[in-house]
Amino acid sequence: MKTQEQESGSAAVVDPIADLCAALFSTEEGAKKRTARQTVGAMTQRPWPQLPSRLRSAVRADIGRQLDSGKGRAQILEAGYSASVLNQALRDLGRSAA
Repeated sequence: MKTQEQESGSAAVVDPIADLCAALFSTEEGAKKRTARQTVGAMTQRPWPQLPSRLRSAVRADIGRQLDSGKGRAQILEAGYSASVLNQALRDLGRSAA
């Protein structure tokens, strides 16, 4: 016998990490991406290795894309990342930003 919750089916599970990752993996710039960058930047109370691996991958991909397009450290920080997140992502990528 199905419960009432199973029958409704309209209650979608919301995964905020998946939303952040989708925004960061996206190649489109916009408010959603800036908000995602700021949200990740605010997660600095959690050590980088404790962040979900998919989120770390999304951050590295986004920062790498910005570096490839010629943006410097100051521009990446202005885009919404915190210095600690940027430093760790650069270390993981084995790159530096001027």
